[in-house]
Amino acid sequence: MAEAVDSDVSTVHSYPATAQARENAVNRHTGRKVTPFQFQVYDLCAQIPKGQISTYKHISDALSSSSRAVGQALKINPYAPLPVPCHRVLDSKLYIGGFMGQWGEGEKIDNKRAKLAREGVTFDETDHLEKETREKVVFKEFKVKKVKSDEE
Repeated sequence: MAEAVDSDVSTVHSYPATAQARENAVNRHTGRKVTPFQFQVYDLCAQIPKGQISTYKHISDALSSSSRAVGQALKINPYAPLPVPCHRVLDSKLYIGGFMGQWGEGEKIDNKRAKLAREGVTFDETDHLEKETREKVVFKEFKVKKVKSDEE
């Protein structure tokens, strides 16, 4: 029996806002501390509005990093689906890409597609973002923010 597709885009996880909270944050998937770079990725990903997408490359360009490093951080995102909606990140050719360590097709990709469909984002038969929607749904205006210190 096939498992039901997970289209949840409303569960909100607690997100550390201060430097001290981030210093002590442990990833619920890995049991390891969340790194400063991972928080930088998550902070930017959290800026992608519902009904829009961005790419690993747009995020990596904003951080002067690599797309692969961004993908590795999102692969273990402990704050999904909200406030860090990593399902809204596609590859640079606007292909559905990967999700939770899976690439191309499979149950996890079906979940990503379902989450995006629930938010109004649609794909063509090759799993690329629909051409007629690209100009209005691709988000690139990331703002790299400084984390508040505990004294602020």
